[in-house]
Amino acid sequence: MKAAAWSLGLASAAVAAWLAWGRPGPGELRPEASAAPPPARPVPASAPLPSAALAAAPGASAGAAGDLAARPTQPPAQALRALMQCHAANTCRVTSHEGLDEHFEIVEAVLRQLDRLVAQGSPAEQVAWARELLGFPDGHVQAAALSLAARLPPSAETVAAAVKALGRSHDAVLLAQAYPVLRQWQQLGMSAGYDDMFLGLVHTGGWQAAQSVAENIGPFLNAGNVGRFEQVARQLQPGARQQALLRSLRDYQLQRQGG
Repeated sequence: MKAAAWSLGLASAAVAAWLAWGRPGPGELRPEASAAPPPARPVPASAPLPSAALAAAPGASAGAAGDLAARPTQPPAQALRALMQCHAANTCRVTSHEGLDEHFEIVEAVLRQLDRLVAQGSPAEQVAWARELLGFPDGHVQAAALSLAARLPPSAETVAAAVKALGRSHDAVLLAQAYPVLRQWQQLGMSAGYDDMFLGLVHTGGWQAAQSVAENIGPFLNAGNVGRFEQVARQLQPGARQQALLRSLRDYQLQRQGG
């Protein structure tokens, strides 16, 4: 019962994300989201899954390498491994061959198997796949993996996998989901790599990701790292990003002074 509720929560979170995020407007569309990327390129979580990709092909079967739907008797960990292999080799059997539709069909299959893993997989399998899928080149999958990781017993290895994936992300929506999880781990003393990740994002990251970090860095500032962020703020070009970071730094100083 607990596993089923957990699975339902993960699936609901993923569906809610698809409905809430929507396609970015013309002024927000990033180059990597505007073109049809090959499977190896990341697709931001803010791009919605097309409705055609949300329905599994009724006659599909993952028993053969490259098929996207798993047989009911196939363990989800095996199905995920087959998907990772066909995705890496660009040999997944899809019903669509139209750029993003093809990509999202694979993404939906991965999410379906991750949902099955939550319900049927062992704790060790869930931990291993949460870490691996944090690095999958799609924001929807990364968001689902992050949600799963947040529910599992924390570990330095899981934190490191999340920090590595987020440090490469251009997705402000994914970062917004990550902040509470990162704070949760921070409170447990597991924040290795946070400073370098945030500094890299706010200094040289994509515009939306950098702006997000500048606006939300406050809870992660401390006496040991505030000087590094102040230095970066001085190096930024005048504009919204610099203003947001300076505002976060001022708020932090006021809190330290009891203001």
